Amino acid sequence: MTFIRFVTLKIDENSHQPQGLFQVAYSLLRTGDLNAGEREEVQIIIDWFKKNLPIPNQPNVEGRAIFWYRDSALEHIQKMWSLANILQSHDCAIQVQKCRHLHNIVYQDDYQVAAYPHRHDGSITTN
Repeated sequence: MTFIRFVTLKIDENSHQPQGLFQVAYSLLRTGDLNAGEREEVQIIIDWFKKNLPIPNQPNVEGRAIFWYRDSALEHIQKMWSLANILQSHDCAIQVQKCRHLHNIVYQDDYQVAAYPHRHDGSITTN
């Protein structure tokens, strides 16, 4: 199994890891930098994730835990590519990280895992 994460080049204050796309998308929605069509498309994508991606209600996932998609979550990954394309059109550099082994998983469901970064994690490759 391979785990996949879509990130920006900005480092998150809590996790000290590259920031995920949702934080950037919410920021663009707040600042009004999206045109009406983009705003609608971003909101549709966010709403889709709210309906189709479980949100863990566990205190051990907060803070530094990093979320990764399972490579089998094809529809989720396709939606992330759609979101990435919009963000890239606003000069947001996007990277896709992949990792075959995460050592410290604290949450998992059918689509994603959350893990604290650990020195024994597999190598993280970036596309």
